[in-house]
Amino acid sequence: MKRALIAAAAAVLIAAGCYCGYRYYQADILPEKQLDEANEKQLRLFQSVRPESSGLSATAPTVQETRPDGDDPAGNAPAEADPLEAAEAVNSGIVGWLTVPGTHIDYAVCQAEDNDFYLHNGFDGRYNYDLGCPFLDYRCEPDFSGFNSIVYAHHLKRQRMFADIALFKDESFLRAHPTGSLTLHDGVHPIRFFAYLNVPSTAPAYRAVFVTEGERQEYLDELFDAAAYSIMDAAALPDDPHLILLSTCTYEFDQARGVLVGLIE
Repeated sequence: MKRALIAAAAAVLIAAGCYCGYRYYQADILPEKQLDEANEKQLRLFQSVRPESSGLSATAPTVQETRPDGDDPAGNAPAEADPLEAAEAVNSGIVGWLTVPGTHIDYAVCQAEDNDFYLHNGFDGRYNYDLGCPFLDYRCEPDFSGFNSIVYAHHLKRQRMFADIALFKDESFLRAHPTGSLTLHDGVHPIRFFAYLNVPSTAPAYRAVFVTEGERQEYLDELFDAAAYSIMDAAALPDDPHLILLSTCTYEFDQARGVLVGLIE
């Protein structure tokens, strides 16, 4: 009888251990494994279509028959190649390619009809375990020609997506890495970063629709007031600035967001 009780207790302990192990695997190990695999897959896809690997430069002409004087038979100037052509063949929703030297950020930027789709789906448009893909706010101009353009991505472990935005909390890091680039259909546009914000998700920085010059000026005033720091005075901004805001979660408080602000030049 005693042996039977001991065996039963051992069986219960083993079953409990197996159940705990299963729950741990399901809650911690498996999701991380799925994210790792999704991240590796997406990085391989990015690498295959990023502007440089496509063999095109921002101003490289397409191959065509030319006359010795450089004009084609019809007398037209050589056409310029679209640096996003290879990426657009995979996803027509691509609007740009964002690169921030000194970080892992070297990604395609897409735009959907809402700000939810690319929180859960990758560059290929498929669900990727909420790794997502960087995306432009649906309210912003797809060619980044508006007053401000807001780009979002998740902040995930192992420097996935926009996790490296948190590096810019340190002003010295921004001063050492003040530039980036945005490749659009018409070529490469430099970015000059000048401020970092740590704000709630409901902050005025997330406004994207402006009608009057007064609204734009009010927005700039709020942006500089909210900045954790800025390495540029508001007076140094051009008369018609094109701002870019890179936004991600930063977890200092509920719904905290880190926002790196720059000028598209």
